Amino acid sequence: MSFLTLKKIAALLSLILISGFIVPSFAQMENKDVHVHPAKVGNRKPAMNFMFPEKIETKQDFTLSMILYDEKNKKNFQHVTIKLAILKNDIKTPLNALFYGKNGQIEIDFKYHSFDKPKIIVQAQQETYLGGYMSEFGSRIVARQNIFNDGLYTLEATVISIDSPAQFIDKEIVFKKEIRIGKNELQKSEVATNNKTKASNVDKTSQEKSLKEKPKNVVIKDKSKTSDKTKPKIKK
Repeated sequence: MSFLTLKKIAALLSLILISGFIVPSFAQMENKDVHVHPAKVGNRKPAMNFMFPEKIETKQDFTLSMILYDEKNKKNFQHVTIKLAILKNDIKTPLNALFYGKNGQIEIDFKYHSFDKPKIIVQAQQETYLGGYMSEFGSRIVARQNIFNDGLYTLEATVISIDSPAQFIDKEIVFKKEIRIGKNELQKSEVATNNKTKASNVDKTSQEKSLKEKPKNVVIKDKSKTSDKTKPKIKK
């Protein structure tokens, strides 16, 4: 067998092997649940419920829960991906990431960690199509961070996909919610004012009490009246 014949056989075998790997790959891609057309809200009325503790200290761990539901029938949207950004004074913090909830609910455990600079690290599994962080099989979405200080923050949740993890929504929907961490300057001034008011009230009460009390061992005489004994006698 000549060298040229062996070369042709090798080339043919290579082509068969390559075809064997490539064809199934394309077949798998065709069978994936990939939606070309964007998802439409239709007659549904999307609403988002934000849940978190009413009082949160600066270095306190807490859980943020977000639920996207239809306000008409109170049912959750399915396969929801949102982009969550957290702002303070209209300036974005280091968090600006995608999160995914198969049943329309997303829960994030924020845990304080002392980094050298403002930073957040999300630890969770990621959804296949868009890479949104998700909780699955009992696991949680954990965000280790030190981005929260005293003040008022804005949670900005932008809905990216619904109905399918690969199906983008036709028009993005943005939901916003304020969250207060620690005490802001307004609260601090209110506390100082309340303390000052309490102190002035105590002083005023003490003054009123001292005025009502009469000094002891002091006899008060009414000099405007004269007793019968001291009246001058008139001679007839």
